Amino acid sequence: MNTGFRNSIARWYFYITPLFILLDYFLGLNIRIAALDSAPMYKNFYYGFCVLCGISMFLLPRYSAVVTLFESIINFMMLVLAFFSRYMQTVTSLMDDVLSTDFKAVEKSLTAESITNFAIVGFFLILTFRTSIDTIAASFKSNQ
Repeated sequence: MNTGFRNSIARWYFYITPLFILLDYFLGLNIRIAALDSAPMYKNFYYGFCVLCGISMFLLPRYSAVVTLFESIINFMMLVLAFFSRYMQTVTSLMDDVLSTDFKAVEKSLTAESITNFAIVGFFLILTFRTSIDTIAASFKSNQ
């Protein structure tokens, strides 16, 4: 499979996962997976999963596209669920009692950290997904 420039950027995103872990646990900057801040067990599991993705891409670079495609699908689901869960909480509270709705909680949930997380994850999500699809499609064409 193609391991061109764009694909190598996608791989480096996984190779620097230990840096994201250090930033999260020692400096409190959760840039990689802010969606799982309220669930530390799942956050640790996901960090481990990303480390395994990086190791597998290093050991088996031929399958990097498949690994990044699989991870980007999981990442997309987490990103969408994180942002829509806040929205749904607001809508639900509005349906229950408009006057007692805590609009400040919604405002506080959109912090610089969560927006940075959304931008970084969204960029790499699109990059890795698109690169994986292109690389996998190219490998099928070369096999025919």
